[in-house]
Amino acid sequence: MEIRQVVFCKQLFLEAERLLSRRTTIGHGLAVSVGQDAVELFLRAVMKERHAAGQKVPDEFIKAMDYIDAAADGAEQLKVPFRGKLIELNKARVNFKHYSLSPERSDAERLVGYVSQFFDEATPRFFGVSFESLSLADTLSDAVIRERLKAADEALTGGDFTEAMGRSAEVVELAAAAIMTSLNPWKGISNLMVPTRLRNAIGEDAAAELSQYVKGMVNKSSRAALMLALPVDVQHASRFESLTPRVWLHGRGVVREKLWLLPVEWHTTDNARFCVNFATDVALAVEARMAIPLPSLGSHGAEELG
Repeated sequence: MEIRQVVFCKQLFLEAERLLSRRTTIGHGLAVSVGQDAVELFLRAVMKERHAAGQKVPDEFIKAMDYIDAAADGAEQLKVPFRGKLIELNKARVNFKHYSLSPERSDAERLVGYVSQFFDEATPRFFGVSFESLSLADTLSDAVIRERLKAADEALTGGDFTEAMGRSAEVVELAAAAIMTSLNPWKGISNLMVPTRLRNAIGEDAAAELSQYVKGMVNKSSRAALMLALPVDVQHASRFESLTPRVWLHGRGVVREKLWLLPVEWHTTDNARFCVNFATDVALAVEARMAIPLPSLGSHGAEELG
């Protein structure tokens, strides 16, 4: 089953929604174009599963729908849904790509809405699963982050919003630790880095407290720099940090401590969904910036980012 290709379709669709949120003329056109790309990739996944006897697999978007409808052999439930809306979407994409005609915001919202309607109807129709249940975690190469993100997805689907938000925090911590450790694998800070004369003057206990303070400030600065470097919304990063618990890791993804700063009343459906989506964005963005799969970290690298 071409379900992995369908997961990529979801990733494209979410990118279309992000482009639409820019509220710019170019963003409207790109959102429609990427949305159409997502639908076309989906149709090609369907054509790999369902074959129309005596017909060649087409390259054109409209003919792809014709091919799938022919393979349905008269069964309405196996034909492409919302065909008229998809044709309108394709026309808008052609106008933008070939003639620089970007749709108005209201039209772009409507067209991206068509894409959402199509996936909600077509994914269970052709692949037997709901579009909402598809997890972008399956596209990640790092096993620990992938499983942690899938756990966040499952908790969100199951209504355990506290668990979903906590797992999301772990995902971001792991992803951030991976990329920061890759940039500087020997960045550990300890009281031994405090000059001997200063340690002697203030004492070992005070030196340890000072090193912890410096480490905390460095970690905050590093996290802020990372969020600015990644293609994520800075305001979303701030909201995520305020909603999720602080997480300290021991070794490769083992939670040593988790500190909630907000009461359980904040663990709502909307906040949990936001946290899972943001964690997904960060994990995908980090992996995209890494030339090789995310490295396995020892206890040094994972703990230092806490």
